[in-house]
Amino acid sequence: MASAPLPPAMKAWTFSKSGPHRKVLQLTNLPTPRPPTGSQVLIKVAYVGVSPSDTKLMNLFPSIFVRANSTPGAEFSGTVLARGPDAQEDLQVGIKTFGMLPRESHFRGYGTYCEYICLDTKTSALAVVPGALTMAEASVIGAGGVMAFLIHKYGKVPEHNDYRILVNGASGGCGSMFVQAAVALGAKEVVGTCSAPNVEMAKSLGASRVIDYRANAPLHQYLAKEFGDRPFDFVLDTVGAQDLYRNSKGFLKEGSIFLNIGDYMHGTYWTLWYIFVNMFWPAWFGGTPRKYVFFSGYPDHASLERLVGFVKEGKMKVNVEKVFAWEDVLDALDLINTKRVRGKIVLKVGGD
Repeated sequence: MASAPLPPAMKAWTFSKSGPHRKVLQLTNLPTPRPPTGSQVLIKVAYVGVSPSDTKLMNLFPSIFVRANSTPGAEFSGTVLARGPDAQEDLQVGIKTFGMLPRESHFRGYGTYCEYICLDTKTSALAVVPGALTMAEASVIGAGGVMAFLIHKYGKVPEHNDYRILVNGASGGCGSMFVQAAVALGAKEVVGTCSAPNVEMAKSLGASRVIDYRANAPLHQYLAKEFGDRPFDFVLDTVGAQDLYRNSKGFLKEGSIFLNIGDYMHGTYWTLWYIFVNMFWPAWFGGTPRKYVFFSGYPDHASLERLVGFVKEGKMKVNVEKVFAWEDVLDALDLINTKRVRGKIVLKVGGD
């Protein structure tokens, strides 16, 4: 049980209808979670990761499907206050932990934008914060870091080989993690694209070459000219650039995979249409002669522990662009919606 009584109510950012975050999100008093049972742990939240999916959740879910006082957010770091008898063994009272909520949390109306949270360790991806990370960093390394490993699986890229990889959007939250993962897993060459102000950052993460996509527009023509005679084994697009895929024959090997994880370029609805077209329009009928895969992965405990190991070895880190105060969540979501974030945005809830 918790070492001290908890308040009967806690603060949480919630929404009860769909719409833009500045219109629907509000600070609310909610009941503090009950003491944990079974495999649950009760956590005092320290920091929360702010993600583009948080605003999409509010905008895309029709109001008829939104539960009253739904809480956004999936990533967090915090301290274990109490645990059930069957909880994950390493999550003892007082331990600093981080991770992600289960995917179904979005549909059940609970998230991490709150002061306390009770999670089932069998369905949530949780791990002990390694000493190499601050609590703010830990709150945002899980999703991007683990997705970087899973992308190798979905892209059918073997680890520890001489593969050459292109990462479009190498300075973003997921792109920056994938560059590091590709290097750590033995890629021969990792080429990244980003805007000029972020080139040095991408290089510092291990990219062997970084291309300013604005100075070399249209990007697909530049890539075909530079890499047409030595095409990539794999392309990861973190922004969802349809033109890049449509013209990937010029710089991606035949039989290789073009994997997209983003919808920044065209928005969610157009991206859904492009996913359908790209996956089912055959090459013999004018479709792109390169396999297209859209990936939206989810961390599991084993992958999270592997990420912790890479962090401890100094092979992976996370770049936090800005930490916002608890009361400034609307400003944090404004920034994430600009789609010009370098690394990650963090919301301070309780602090270290």
